[in-house]
Amino acid sequence: MKYLFDTDHISFLQRRSGREFTRLMLRIGQYAQADFALSVISFHEQVLGAHNFINRARTNTDVMRGYTLLLEILQGFINL
Repeated sequence: MKYLFDTDHISFLQRRSGREFTRLMLRIGQYAQADFALSVISFHEQVLGAHNFINRARTNTDVMRGYTLLLEILQGFINL
């Protein structure tokens, strides 16, 4: 059986902290990595979120954070 992560799950994993992250990691640990999948819709939502962050940036540091986030999103989806 495959389990499909939605965008909220992906966001919890990206933050790498918090109660939701801990609970999700415990649940994921019960299954093989091959049992999980991501949708192109979640990818699109993640990219839009990074794009919106970049567009709202008021400092060069925030712009760099936005592009770093975008890079992490791309790498995360490529490495699946």
